[in-house]
Amino acid sequence: MKKEIRYRLDGLEIVVHNLHHNAELMKYMSFNLHKEPFNLFNNHGLYWIWGQTMSNQILNFYKAIVKDEKFSFAKIINVAKEIKSEADYELLERETNALKAQYDQTDFEKVRSKYIAHQDLRVPEIRTDLLTMISLTEKTIELFLLFSKEFKGRKVNLSDHIVKSFNKIFSTIDEYEWVKAFLIAKRIKGNDTVRISEIASSLKEHRRILKKRGLK
Repeated sequence: MKKEIRYRLDGLEIVVHNLHHNAELMKYMSFNLHKEPFNLFNNHGLYWIWGQTMSNQILNFYKAIVKDEKFSFAKIINVAKEIKSEADYELLERETNALKAQYDQTDFEKVRSKYIAHQDLRVPEIRTDLLTMISLTEKTIELFLLFSKEFKGRKVNLSDHIVKSFNKIFSTIDEYEWVKAFLIAKRIKGNDTVRISEIASSLKEHRRILKKRGLK
């Protein structure tokens, strides 16, 4: 792979990792916290994090999809053609245009240019379709993997360590609440002391139940 293409793909890869992690975090906060004591509906901090993540996602879509951006798909195609790098340009251009068409059907560019880019803090709330955002993220990642394949780039692995570390916060809170409820129940029954092994056994059962429900 020629140095200039490697440079452009490396820049785009950073954008793609951001898109992946942002999407996973938004899905987790939107779909996995409704039964938690803290969630998007009752915690302003989590809601703010969700909004900032969404804003960052829209900015990263712009970086990857809008042709004039330094590490966009269209820019990489133009640079590759100029330096005569071998690739199936008909395929890459067709898929890039399809992604741009999908992007143009959303309101992300309007939100980016009107609110996010100018930091218009007077806007009380910005609403977007999460499922559309997830779909566009998946298509962007698929196209990046196609570019990497065509230009013979290195294999890219997208990890889930960010969302797992976020989940760890809430699973730890759950376990704390479980232990607290277990100790209160023991106290109500008149037990002033509890063996560590009993707590460990109770936690093990709690984790087993969560695993069976597919929550852990």
